[in-house]
Amino acid sequence: MAVGCTVTLVVVLLLTGVDGKRRSKTSSDRSSRLERTQCEEGPCSEWDTDYRPNCVLRCQSDACYTAVYADNELEPGEVDTSRSRQYQTCLTKERSDRMRVERERSRRRG
Repeated sequence: MAVGCTVTLVVVLLLTGVDGKRRSKTSSDRSSRLERTQCEEGPCSEWDTDYRPNCVLRCQSDACYTAVYADNELEPGEVDTSRSRQYQTCLTKERSDRMRVERERSRRRG
């Protein structure tokens, strides 16, 4: 009986597929994409495509860019996953701090 249940479970999983953990889209994700798009289409649109990523990163947050990339900017075509995560963490913290300050201001007014 246990073998039959195991086989059935395996067949069901194979037919339906097993997805990895999916992260829900948060307002922070949407906000980050919107900012990135605004930078790409605005101030960084005239930059050469090789150097545009540095412009976009700096446009989104000069403070985070300086903290993560200033000592060693990305070279054309370079992908640095570790520093990208550090930058995203910095952006998230920066937005969180900004939202907290805005909430505190609105509470004081209200």
